[in-house]
Amino acid sequence: MTAAVLKQVLEATGYLENGLPVSEAVKLGDAARAARRRGRFIPDASWRGASSLTVYFKHAEVPPSAEQIEDWRRDIWNEGFAPLLWVVTPSRVDLYNGFGRPIKEVDAERHRLRTFEDIDKHLHELDALAGRLAMETGQFWQHPDARKVDRKTCVDELLLKDLERLESDLVGMQLERATAQALIGRSIFTQYLIDRGIVDEERLFRYSGQRTLSEILRNPAAAAALFQWLAEAFNGDMFPASALTAPLERPHLARVADFLEATDQNGQISLFPYRFDIIPVELISSIYQQFVHSQARARATEPGAGPSEAKSHSVHYTRLPVVSLILDEVMDGITGNETVLDLTCGSGVFLVEALRRLVSIKAGTGPVTRELIRSTLYRQIYGVDISDAAIRVAAFSLYLAALELDPEPQPPEQLKFEKLIGSTLLLGDARNIENTPAGAALTMADGDRRRFDLIVGNPPWNFKGKSGTDERRKLKAAGTVLSPRGECLDFAFRAMDFGQDQTRYGLVLSAMPFFSRSRTGIKAAQHLVRSLSPVTLVNLAALRGWLFPSAKNPAMVLLARCRPQRAGYLTMVNVHWSLSGEKSHTFEISPNDIVSVSLESWEKASDRLKTAAFGRGRDKLLLDDLRSKYECLDSWLASVNTQLRDGFTFGKPEQRTGNASELQGLQILRARDISPFKIPDTLGIFTENGAQRPRVRSTYRAPLVIIKEILLESARRPVVAMTGYDLIYTDSYFGISFPREEKSSCTFDDCNNAECAAASIATILSSALASWFILLTSGEFGLWKQRLFKVDIGFMPIPSHNKIIHTEAGKKLLYLENKFRITGIDNDGWQKLDQAVFDLYELDEADRIVVMDGLERAGWEWKNGREKSVAPATTADDLRPYAQTFATAIDGWLQATGRRSIRAEVFDLPQTAPIRIVRFVIENQPGHPRIEDVKPQEDLAGVLARIGQRLNVRLGSALVGSRELRVYGVNEIVIIKPAARRFWMRVMALEDADAVIAESFRGAAV
Repeated sequence: MTAAVLKQVLEATGYLENGLPVSEAVKLGDAARAARRRGRFIPDASWRGASSLTVYFKHAEVPPSAEQIEDWRRDIWNEGFAPLLWVVTPSRVDLYNGFGRPIKEVDAERHRLRTFEDIDKHLHELDALAGRLAMETGQFWQHPDARKVDRKTCVDELLLKDLERLESDLVGMQLERATAQALIGRSIFTQYLIDRGIVDEERLFRYSGQRTLSEILRNPAAAAALFQWLAEAFNGDMFPASALTAPLERPHLARVADFLEATDQNGQISLFPYRFDIIPVELISSIYQQFVHSQARARATEPGAGPSEAKSHSVHYTRLPVVSLILDEVMDGITGNETVLDLTCGSGVFLVEALRRLVSIKAGTGPVTRELIRSTLYRQIYGVDISDAAIRVAAFSLYLAALELDPEPQPPEQLKFEKLIGSTLLLGDARNIENTPAGAALTMADGDRRRFDLIVGNPPWNFKGKSGTDERRKLKAAGTVLSPRGECLDFAFRAMDFGQDQTRYGLVLSAMPFFSRSRTGIKAAQHLVRSLSPVTLVNLAALRGWLFPSAKNPAMVLLARCRPQRAGYLTMVNVHWSLSGEKSHTFEISPNDIVSVSLESWEKASDRLKTAAFGRGRDKLLLDDLRSKYECLDSWLASVNTQLRDGFTFGKPEQRTGNASELQGLQILRARDISPFKIPDTLGIFTENGAQRPRVRSTYRAPLVIIKEILLESARRPVVAMTGYDLIYTDSYFGISFPREEKSSCTFDDCNNAECAAASIATILSSALASWFILLTSGEFGLWKQRLFKVDIGFMPIPSHNKIIHTEAGKKLLYLENKFRITGIDNDGWQKLDQAVFDLYELDEADRIVVMDGLERAGWEWKNGREKSVAPATTADDLRPYAQTFATAIDGWLQATGRRSIRAEVFDLPQTAPIRIVRFVIENQPGHPRIEDVKPQEDLAGVLARIGQRLNVRLGSALVGSRELRVYGVNEIVIIKPAARRFWMRVMALEDADAVIAESFRGAAV
């Protein structure tokens, strides 16, 4: 039974509505307790977000002691998913940091974030800080009180560092790395058995003569005896003798004992915070993946190892939200009897969670038995990896998972496991594993490959360089489809060899092939999607800072055959960066982040997928319109007998074999010399005889347009300048020469026209229109680096030369370019430039909004821009412009009859409110759109209740996650969205207006 005061608090903060949970994410009483796997802490309620982020609520009639709170917090901290613990008593509510590391001293105050003493008076403040909407929209992380809640102090981050330090110390003490890892694994497993109560103090004493593991490890004979008994009791691959390549000596064992006692180098003992019976097994598995990284680093230093050896063997730590995302889709609606394969299983994080889910599905409402768990483990879970360390960790993780699922793991002598390595966990190269003795389990009795129902994993994203291109060329004649350099798609094609027509796939891949401008790369990606249709692609590029920080490419999740779709289409999901995700290492997917893309359109235009991911409907319409009206820059340049060219590459001394003598005496423009429209008057002089790639002399003939390869945050657009004299530019730039000589080959009437052409191209490529276009179509900018390629620039739509020089807008551009070349450019100059370009392209007001908002979205590629995108929207800067744009768009539709008008009410909510509300009223009288500010008399909960009563909608239940709502009444539309600015941009107002108009034709009353 949930106490009345707790229900009051949960109701006021949006977790309950009319006494009931607003969604399945909120659990009360027994349901909340059952959701926790283990531990002494017993919650009275809980909320869990889509990415497992959890808030726990605990009721007490009297304030609990500091010791009790710290004990609860230690349980929660070890679970790793809960940033907050609410302690609710009749007189107060205390919020505690769940990510704060437990310390030896009892210090609950150190982790207390905020206290609300007068519950009735301050519930609205509590709601604004950490209510359900604040958590689901990420607004909580904007609050100053949330700064103490840091993912860097969470259990996985700290255990990772501690294990890394422990392994490094053992190797530094001359212990073989494989032996060090085996010792650490055995110690963690043993501590798990002790924490879980499977091995009690009596058994420890019986087999070792000591009563704690740290005491045992300080006695080599006792440690050997205990490990021998555990090896006999559990068998399997948990304690393989082959892992011990060197004897365990007293100093090595003592170092592990220090770890378990939390003893530092100075002999000081602090609290050992880890409870291995609470830490999720899949978390241990993913953390343990660092062992594979350390093995790769060690191989890279061995004699004969190539410079890319570490990369070629490296893996990327697969975060649990990605595992959940994939398995939620791949395992939705399955029977539980399916077989699972991970061809690059690493430490087994996918396999561990798949085992847990299969057991749960098979058991249904019945009991979970040891026989059920073991049969699932031995017959349905398969993994392959090239790393011996990874396979050992995968076995370790799966055994732990089986023990965790076991309802009564007693006595330990009856928990003996079968061996997994060599049976279902196979050591070898996935490219040919079934053709080796180690992979015999993947071949059926009739000689055919074993086929699997579910294939998951995170295969290598390695960049294979020129060798990859050579390999592709050799196989092209045979009709084999391979990605030209990156090998992740090759693994995806390889996975299909073990599938059947109904096999479901969930793979983490590099995003680059799907957005590539490489003809062969994009063909390989398109062939893969066609072969596995129906497919959903989830673009995780925006999360690259924390999701796969060691990766050299952004991530894409491919989900195949998981849910039905329209024939000939794929689903594209673009996951946005959020402060909540950065702080908590989770992510949310909103319905508005999901679009459908025609495979045919993607195959016709390779950048269509990028446009779908980074744009909206209005972006696509404008892009198609511009392409239908204007030829691309490459064609435009070809028509005037010139082209985009790469710059000069000097190279290392031994590489300077190209003859550069004809370039001597020219000034040379280096990487940092340029600013928008301006090239320094004085540059260095080139005096060398040779260079790696000097390029032909005509590359550097003036007039020249020079484009910087790297975009600058200050500009958020290409950095371009025109010069009237010859100079060399390095390969940090691209250039276009409009030569004055050789009039017979020049299509311009005179030299001034050549300079006019150069100046006009410089202004267009410097505009917001170019930045918007590059964001929507380029192969790299927006995904990974703030870098351009020639092909990105070459596809830019350009008006004809005659239109440029014979229109007022074109003449204005030439005037501005000349001015900016002399004086530089400021904010006012950028506005004049953009408006002149818009005039040249004849963009209407709505299209100008689309482009200018595209310039702002381009700024999200830098930290400041990202943070600005999630800052709380303000009435003056965001909501009123949004309302005006929406109302103007709807007014254009209402003007068809001339009898109605629209009025907008912008709710002036506190800056700390997690959502924003704008109401539009359709009035039965003609007139222009009107915008009014409305100051509510009640708090946010009261506002939502009043709107919900009037429109007969349970808004609390409807506002789940970061969902955006359009609620219709008689002659009114209420739009409710998260407070983040990115939801309230003017382009979103256009999109929302388009949706309202479309919905009105389907029966919505407006």
